[in-house]
Amino acid sequence: MWAALVFPIMTRAQDAPAPAAPTQAAAVQPAVSARKSRAADDAYLAGAKQLAHNDAAAAERNFARATALDPGKPEYALSLTVAKEHHLTGLVQQAAKERLVGHDEEANRLFDEAKKLDPDNLIVTQHLDAVQPPTDAPGLTTARDEIAKLGGPIHLAPTAGTQTFHTHGDTQTVMREVYTAFGIKSAFDPSVGSQTVRFDLDNVDFNTASKILQTMTHTFATPLTENSVLLAKDTQENRDRLVPQVEETFFLPALPPEQLTELSNIAKNVFDLKQVTVEPGAGTIVMRGNEDAIKLVNATFAEMIDGGADIMLDVHLYEIDRTHMVDVGANIPPSAGVFSVAAEATSLIGANQALITQAIAAGYLTLSGSPLNMLEQELGFLVGSGVVNVSQVSNLLGTFGSGLTLAGLFLGSSSTFNLLLNSTDVRMLDDVQVRVSDNQIGTFRSGTRYPITTSTYSSGVSSSLASALSGVQINGTSAASLLQQALGGSVATTPQIQYEDLGLTLKATPQVLKSGQVHVHLDLKIEALGAGSLNGIPVLNNRQLTSDVTVPEGQTALLASELSGLEEHSVEGLPGLSEIPGFQGDDKTTEKDTGELLITITPRVVRKRSSIVASRRLVANVSVVEQ
Repeated sequence: MWAALVFPIMTRAQDAPAPAAPTQAAAVQPAVSARKSRAADDAYLAGAKQLAHNDAAAAERNFARATALDPGKPEYALSLTVAKEHHLTGLVQQAAKERLVGHDEEANRLFDEAKKLDPDNLIVTQHLDAVQPPTDAPGLTTARDEIAKLGGPIHLAPTAGTQTFHTHGDTQTVMREVYTAFGIKSAFDPSVGSQTVRFDLDNVDFNTASKILQTMTHTFATPLTENSVLLAKDTQENRDRLVPQVEETFFLPALPPEQLTELSNIAKNVFDLKQVTVEPGAGTIVMRGNEDAIKLVNATFAEMIDGGADIMLDVHLYEIDRTHMVDVGANIPPSAGVFSVAAEATSLIGANQALITQAIAAGYLTLSGSPLNMLEQELGFLVGSGVVNVSQVSNLLGTFGSGLTLAGLFLGSSSTFNLLLNSTDVRMLDDVQVRVSDNQIGTFRSGTRYPITTSTYSSGVSSSLASALSGVQINGTSAASLLQQALGGSVATTPQIQYEDLGLTLKATPQVLKSGQVHVHLDLKIEALGAGSLNGIPVLNNRQLTSDVTVPEGQTALLASELSGLEEHSVEGLPGLSEIPGFQGDDKTTEKDTGELLITITPRVVRKRSSIVASRRLVANVSVVEQ
């Protein structure tokens, strides 16, 4: 592009109308010293290098310095002109790019800089419509202002109000009467036939009357002006020939060429637009078609490019579990008995005779007195040594009688006194924040994937196969033993594993409504391992909530509230006596468990849907092409 600018400049320099004036001026100029001549040459060479590296501003400064040091060399002045043209072109191009991406202030600044360099330059004057007029020239009218005065597609302007029709006749007569009633002049294409039509309607406006009449006569209307219309037979050929085409430029500077091509293919294949041109360098798509199709393309591209809204969902789970257990009282033995001391002692001594003999031999036990006294001494030694562990002796309350009739009274178990308090208070808060796009499913998981063995199967040599091969030999060796050796002689067990997501799983699908409210489809699941198992498979405890809720943006909705309680009382004591009021002094246990669960959700729209269509439909970008 730079080279293309050089040739016109050189041509203007060669076609200058006064060749003699520079010769006369050069004749009267004083001689330039050798030092200034070398400095001018150095500045010229530096400017040439900078121009080769597309630094037109620096090259312009060096060429101006060379011209000032040695004005007698015309190549210096010519190079200065070329560098200035390059500099102006670069500023104008950069201003156009900034304008394309919406940076109007930067574009105005660059264009003002270009006008300061050379306000009468053709490159500057040709791009007056690229920027708005400066604030210090309110009377200046630019090409952009003239384009803004152009209208878009023509729309009819019928008179307001309703009309009543009771008429019949040929097609053109009835249609002319209806349109004239609303102040619209009608012209007819030769394709409109002449058939008898009866038209009876009461109190209808223009849109209703014209739509019904066109349906009855199989015609369509093309506005010529605001007050005139052309009516033709409704065929595809007539529509292609008579319907005005609207041309619109979609500015999409941030999209790569691949996405621009995809959008153009959508316009061609879905909306049947025949004339679609992609300009990747400018980031634009130019489309031509009927107005209705262009409107649909605008709506589709706006949704695809804008990406919709983004919603931040704040989900809070409050869970409170309390356990309170009190155990106060005494455990009274449930049974009592009487036994013969002599018989029980004889039995215990006989069972531990070896121990007693060793104790007597070692001098630990010395027997004296009557046989009954020695029996009591031996029994006392066994009890003291700790080898006797029977309830008759350990829970002995006392004896009664004498001699061989001596009997003992014992309790079935020992008595205990309980004074126990066990209280737990667990409070859990789960605060989940999920950012989800409009009409998209967002998934949040917090926890772990727990493996559960659901089944197992074994592989190896079965007993039935081994018995079937028991009589078969290969080279004198049993086939069953050979098979066992080949398979390693062991049975391999393979488990079937199923993974479960333990913890919190949240799935949310928000949708921003036109009313400003947010509709949310929520699927919440809390899963944990239980205390028991069934056939070796652990039991899972889970809570699940599936709900649809509509909430105003920024407000909180209560999705679920659960309260569970368990209260248990137990009394242990003597039958009958413990049931009498005033005698309930036995052990009493009281346990109370409560659980509370509360779930709230608050949607916040952090990125709103844009109300501007993709191409920023300006009047300047729309033109009507009549075919």
